[in-house]
Amino acid sequence: MKKILLLLLVVCTVVWAQNEALAERIKRLGEGLLRGYTQPLVTAFGSGISSGLFHSAYSHDVLGFDIGVRGIFVSIPSSAKYFDGTALICSLGLGGLVCDSVELENLSTVFGPSDSTRVLTSGNAVAVPPVVPGGFNLSYVPLVVPQLNIGLVAGLEVGVRYLPFRFKGSSVRLMGISVKQELTKLPPISMTPMPFAIALGGAYQAFYIDDSLGEQIVNSRTWNVQLLVSKRIAFFEPFVGVGIEGTKVYFPYEFKYDVPDTNNPGSLVTVTEEIDVEMHGENEYRAMFGFSLRLGFMLLHYDYNIMPYATHNAMIALSIR
Repeated sequence: MKKILLLLLVVCTVVWAQNEALAERIKRLGEGLLRGYTQPLVTAFGSGISSGLFHSAYSHDVLGFDIGVRGIFVSIPSSAKYFDGTALICSLGLGGLVCDSVELENLSTVFGPSDSTRVLTSGNAVAVPPVVPGGFNLSYVPLVVPQLNIGLVAGLEVGVRYLPFRFKGSSVRLMGISVKQELTKLPPISMTPMPFAIALGGAYQAFYIDDSLGEQIVNSRTWNVQLLVSKRIAFFEPFVGVGIEGTKVYFPYEFKYDVPDTNNPGSLVTVTEEIDVEMHGENEYRAMFGFSLRLGFMLLHYDYNIMPYATHNAMIALSIR
């Protein structure tokens, strides 16, 4: 009976670890492992939320609008699935608690294989953390983002997007605002007939990740500026663009771990460490090319984004110029 109960405990532990939410996995990491584990996440979300902001260099007329949904797929390269990091091995010595660092190789990032890595110890030593969580074994990150664009005066256009969703068991909120100015509607460019439209666009966005208790553990800001060119040929509109951007992410959470108790040898004491780490995404530039199809009031669009994590963006929208 005891063996059966032990087997059930092991199985339940394995299943729980595999189904553990993203936020809970992050909270099991100290700063020595956090950066390597989450860097691909920072870059992927930064790349994704800055895709699909603009689909044309032409701006809507006053109070013209389009409202639609962007399907965004961020490709995850194989190099973003593994990292090397540092854990601690803590034990009681003659002078009290002693912690030495240990280098770990080929650990799974948040997108890597699902296998976790146990940090090996000997004697009464304790590893911090004892287990490095595995990843979610993903080769791409999908996002579905609704957006509304409204035309104002003189070729100015504003857009808004907001989406609360679940990602790997954790609550995520995405919100942002964009502004686009069609330069070919402003003097002196507007005084010269142009065979295509040129626009300058920019956006500021944020996303947040909460744990199972509703506590915020990820707070991110992304900005970007893009130069756009497109040409209308009947219902077909080719589109190209280049841009610069930046993503800054804050990880504020409590990291709880056990170490040997100096007052009671043989026992463990729980330590709570405040983690407050700032990280930057690798998404600093992009080049885009794609096309739109206008079928009456329906607008279809696709573009491919060349950047560290290649990104596809497809859109369907209701459009009234």
